[in-house]
Amino acid sequence: MNAFKISWLLFKNNLKLYRFYLTVLILTTAIYYNFLAINFNPYLQVLNEQYVFARTASSLCSIILFLTILSFMFHANHFFYKLRYKEIGTYMLMGIPGGKIGRVFALESILLGGTAVIIGLPIGLLFSKLFFMLLSKAMILDTQIPFYIPPRAIGTLLLILALIILVMGLRNYRLVRSSKLIEILNAAKQEQRLPKIRWIRGIAGVVCIAAAYYLALHILDLPFNLPMDFMQTTVLILILTCSGTYFFFGSFLAIVLNALIQKKKVIYKRSRLVSFSNTLFRLGTHYRSLSMTAILCAATLAAFSGSLALKYFADTNTAIEAPYSITCYNQDEVTKQKIRAVIQASPHQILAEHESRFLTGQVSYKNGYGERTETCLITSFSEVKKSLMITRPEDYQQILKIIEPRDSETVSILHANLVFSGSSHAGQDFIIQGRPYILKKEVKIPFIGELEGIGQYQTYIVTDKQYDELKENRPEMNLYGINLTDPQDSLPLVKKIAGVIKNPGENLNSYAGQYQYKYYLIGAFYFMGLVMAVVFMISTFSTMYFKILSDAILDREQYKILMKIGMTEPEIAQSIYTQVGIAFILPVLLGILHGIMAIKALESFIHYQFTASILMGGGVLLLVMASFYLFMSKKYRDMVVKGWENHATA
Repeated sequence: MNAFKISWLLFKNNLKLYRFYLTVLILTTAIYYNFLAINFNPYLQVLNEQYVFARTASSLCSIILFLTILSFMFHANHFFYKLRYKEIGTYMLMGIPGGKIGRVFALESILLGGTAVIIGLPIGLLFSKLFFMLLSKAMILDTQIPFYIPPRAIGTLLLILALIILVMGLRNYRLVRSSKLIEILNAAKQEQRLPKIRWIRGIAGVVCIAAAYYLALHILDLPFNLPMDFMQTTVLILILTCSGTYFFFGSFLAIVLNALIQKKKVIYKRSRLVSFSNTLFRLGTHYRSLSMTAILCAATLAAFSGSLALKYFADTNTAIEAPYSITCYNQDEVTKQKIRAVIQASPHQILAEHESRFLTGQVSYKNGYGERTETCLITSFSEVKKSLMITRPEDYQQILKIIEPRDSETVSILHANLVFSGSSHAGQDFIIQGRPYILKKEVKIPFIGELEGIGQYQTYIVTDKQYDELKENRPEMNLYGINLTDPQDSLPLVKKIAGVIKNPGENLNSYAGQYQYKYYLIGAFYFMGLVMAVVFMISTFSTMYFKILSDAILDREQYKILMKIGMTEPEIAQSIYTQVGIAFILPVLLGILHGIMAIKALESFIHYQFTASILMGGGVLLLVMASFYLFMSKKYRDMVVKGWENHATA
């Protein structure tokens, strides 16, 4: 019988063993196709700017998904190799050459990958219409995206997956061929050694994580005046987090477990001795997978909560970019009457009208590279207060308490089209129109909005007394704002108003226009971020799944001996739940903390609070992970008590 026939028989006989592996590969293949299809869909390409946003998001997700598939297949193949170690030894005892056994296992892994592609690609094609409908809804696209199968997307997908499957097949071939019979026969007798207790690396891990968290929380106000911009600080945080996680599980956890084992009152309760000892002895080989699990869990939370945060940002920031349903700058009374007439002839009704007054001026301050002088807008606290009483943002009364300045202070309203701010100047000296002020705070609140002519300038709030002195012999400007019913559906009305005002390109702004534009950008990342959160969660599951079941294979003989000397099944179950809990809960909790810090850093430079997004993301992740923990603990127990062969065929 040739190698291919043997591989085919093994593949059919082990289908139940491969169920989870195949399910994940099929799902990721279907998702991967849809990400690639965005880049090659001609009906999306005609959307111009919106297509650029969608393509950027899909390209980033495609790269991440490629790395995820590669990591998943690597862990899975390593698990299957361990699981079938004795089978390989049996073939060797029968006299089959190592090269032929290697070809059999390589072909089997290629059959597995090929099956996933053959099933996953049609599923991706079948659900591509739904995928594009959801993307279109997230981006608020007015056009329908017809069903289309891009051949280039299929070709690219097949090429990438064929390369991954071939690499994994060659790896399995080399792994089996290099196996030695004597090592396989003695695998169960190999002694496990305690990991070395490295105090310096363990403490360094905790220090790295603490330093990363501190930098994330103070990303705009670095200690010791560190000369780093936002991007450099972000890279440093990532390096500290990854290295700290690596040292935490590689050394610090070993220190903690070793200390607990020395305490008799702790270790001899229930079945902790077995659980803690097993975990400690395995840390030397398992700390990498524990670290990877924590990082993947952090990526899951960051993707999910980050997507929710982006949606919240889009909803909230639209009100900052367009404080009123319709905003007009420097229009005379006759033009305002024409605007009212146009609105009265429309299905919309006027809910409120307001005029804000301000000045233009010059501000000077130090930006880290020297002194900078630029044009700014100046207004009084009373004007901002009246405006906020009309626009009524969330917690506006609390905002008013925070931003009220003294005579020597000023508060900066960041301009509306500033999405990310990599630095903060709060507490610095500012010179406005030749007068010294201390910048009390930088805030993002609705006031001017994103007007072409003046929307790019920062607005500085001063006291009413200071404003009255500054406006002497200087012309005031006004911003006329109108709030309407159903503002998101007012684009036709906005076009009519553009026909009656002066210079509408620079002097007209609307909520409807900003709402749609913002969702072109945010919508693509929001939708694909949620999809990537699912992918990261699957990757987290798969890493933990294969790692925990690998432990179960190693523990079978040990637990059989313990049962023979009197350990009961409930006691074994307690030991297993504790052992799985240490290997499961610690990476998950650390990963959630990493993810929370990532969102907190995002809060700092977007100037928004995403508490609800963090709580929702963390709550959902904990609920899903708790369910998976119970599932894995039961599977582990069944493998130990019943044996894998009986469990897999049950």
